[in-house]
Amino acid sequence: MARRVPLSGTHLAANQVAEHHAVVAEAIHLCYTKANPDFETRFAYLTEDEVLAERDERMYEADAASALTVLASIEAAFRVDYLRRCYARYRDGLSRTLRALYQEQGARVSLSDDLLEAWKKHGAMTARLVGDVRSALGYRHWLAHGRYYVARLGRQYDFASVYNLAREVESAISTQQSTT
Repeated sequence: MARRVPLSGTHLAANQVAEHHAVVAEAIHLCYTKANPDFETRFAYLTEDEVLAERDERMYEADAASALTVLASIEAAFRVDYLRRCYARYRDGLSRTLRALYQEQGARVSLSDDLLEAWKKHGAMTARLVGDVRSALGYRHWLAHGRYYVARLGRQYDFASVYNLAREVESAISTQQSTT
């Protein structure tokens, strides 16, 4: 049997990331208004349109960073649930399937190929939601690898869309946990 993975308990839920993102967004917007005491010095040589364009660029980067963190929180939610089910030896179909994966692969299971498939077949997660998570993982991959290529994701992602996805995932995991 694989060695137990100690859980840190420091993984973030989507709402924690959203709270941090709201503070960052507020700070960015404040920085680019005349309420900022350094506004005149910092932006003395820029037009109003240039200031707004720079603000929008900073917000885009903050959205991307927060989206990446939310996507990491989705993976953490699946992996923590996986390990807890394996260690607690629950008897429902999903837990049995996950334990079989654990016997074969330990903690090195694939999120997309193994965990999401198990959830689609045995868990409280629709095929649509599993597909949405897989698609969003393509966005995470693109962000995490430096955005050097043109991503073909099939849809546009931003912080709000991945946050909403994370809330759906957290709800499905919570629903499944309440039935075990």
